[in-house]
Amino acid sequence: MANILTKGERIKNISSSSTLKAIFVSSAHAMHDTYSGFIAPLLPFLIERLSLLKAEAGLFILVYQGVSILQPVIGHIGDRTNLRKYALIAPAVTAIFISLLGTAPSFSIALLYCFIAGISSATMHATLPALVSGLSRENIGKGMSIWMVGGELGTMIGPILITAVVALFSMQATPWLMLGGIIFSLGISFILKDLPNYNSPAKQQSKIPIKDLLKILLPMAAIVTSRSILRTSSQLYLPVFLIENGASVWFAGISLSLVQGVGIIGTLLGGSLNDRLGYRITMIISLVVSAMAMLVFSTSQGYLQLAFLGILSIASLMILPVGMAIMQRSFPENRSLANGSYLAMFFAINALAGVATGFMYDQIGGQQTFLWSGWIAFLGIPFIFLLPKENKFRNTI
Repeated sequence: MANILTKGERIKNISSSSTLKAIFVSSAHAMHDTYSGFIAPLLPFLIERLSLLKAEAGLFILVYQGVSILQPVIGHIGDRTNLRKYALIAPAVTAIFISLLGTAPSFSIALLYCFIAGISSATMHATLPALVSGLSRENIGKGMSIWMVGGELGTMIGPILITAVVALFSMQATPWLMLGGIIFSLGISFILKDLPNYNSPAKQQSKIPIKDLLKILLPMAAIVTSRSILRTSSQLYLPVFLIENGASVWFAGISLSLVQGVGIIGTLLGGSLNDRLGYRITMIISLVVSAMAMLVFSTSQGYLQLAFLGILSIASLMILPVGMAIMQRSFPENRSLANGSYLAMFFAINALAGVATGFMYDQIGGQQTFLWSGWIAFLGIPFIFLLPKENKFRNTI
């Protein structure tokens, strides 16, 4: 009996230790995305200071997220070598160049800062989720939710932090914020220095499953595209929209942070529902509820508008851990490659959507842009049924 209890306690301790390590890895996501959360609140200031059109301002996101097309390559390398040590310094690199964004002397220099930060972001997003997936074992949905919660915490804190610094001091004070990312990367790299990379000789010899990847990525691309304008309009252009409608800088920044904070519920809910109900039901709920919430938001005012914006944030973010869990379960021998391919597609579409949304905003105004983005989101529902059957995903666990 003593031996059995000892074994049971050991298994429990291993599980608890793995969850704790997954949280530590996800904290790098939180710190990194805190700096990513600076971009949207800085747009009104950059538009004014550099005399930009809103479509031009969308290029910051296009460059920053567009570099993510490199994620499949980075992920493929990550399945064969240990890129963890490089991924953990990503918060420092992103912190340096995004903190300098507000004081960039020209539009081209600002784009260069976004490009360098984008490479850093691509490295982290391609490799660390596979590490969290390995730590999570059979509870991949839960693991991806932990990972996504880290990112959402960062994007919630980021707008508040940058808004506070700009409002209390000035744009010239924003470069000091890079110190947090630098100190964090040094600390987390030391804490996790002995963490394995979760690759093996078998994985190193596995072929790239191009056909199988395309069977999932093509319908997923259509689903992501259908929600991309909805997401970018409610996230990237929310501060611009609120300030144009008479809101203060404080209110615009805090509103974005509140929306991001509420979205944490969606990341937790999405992973949990995926493990319990399956990906199809979870994705349908995500698209339908977020689309309807956007339609109400675009035709309402005041607190009702903010309430439905919160519902929109919860519902739209449910789909993120679901997509990542699908990729991790489907390609256990190429987790970083699969994850990198999915996120490359995801970020590239959202980057293009940022420019497209800015163009729509310039042409038809913010209210109509938000309204049409809600209707467009419904178009993604049929593509959910083009994904492989769910039992195929479950058989790969």
